[in-house]
Amino acid sequence: MANAQIQSINPRLRNAAATRAAILEAAKARFIEESYDRVGVRQIAGDAGVDAALISRYFGSKEELFAEVLTRTTSDPMEIIAGPRHEFGRRMARAFFDPTHKSQQEGFDFINLAARSTMSPVAGEKMRQHIEQHFVRPFAAWLGDVDAMDKAWLTASVLMGVALMRSIVCGPGASPSEKSDSIAQLANTLQAIVDAGSAG
Repeated sequence: MANAQIQSINPRLRNAAATRAAILEAAKARFIEESYDRVGVRQIAGDAGVDAALISRYFGSKEELFAEVLTRTTSDPMEIIAGPRHEFGRRMARAFFDPTHKSQQEGFDFINLAARSTMSPVAGEKMRQHIEQHFVRPFAAWLGDVDAMDKAWLTASVLMGVALMRSIVCGPGASPSEKSDSIAQLANTLQAIVDAGSAG
């Protein structure tokens, strides 16, 4: 009896998961292309091929849908942060300039989301909360310094700028030496932030 119930429920769960994923993909594409305030729930639903009421059912509101898109566009930062402290700068810089690393595409998508959406007070606040929760606080906890939060916000600011300019600094025409220089410069900058005040 239990197996029969599971078999009857599973297709519905699979359909719900597929619908949710389709909504998230449609929302991400819309939020990347247009400002948060210009994107409508009905547009997202139309792109996903679902009824607009399902967005409310699965996400509650456009605001919460945007927050979920941000979460799905960001990996666990500890995948890069974790490791010897004295190698942090080099470790982070290599990941940022490695075209095979998932942080590359995630960085592009996240910057586009920020650029299109931060003019909105609602989206801007969601963006700030997301950065603090998913990068600043985990990084500050890893640092463990008295001024760890300040260092974490400064690091986030540097990385956001690098993500924005990365395609220009290290685009298709960049030579291996230019790429190496970019890695070294970013590594030194990040390491200087992490090490600041540690001598005292």
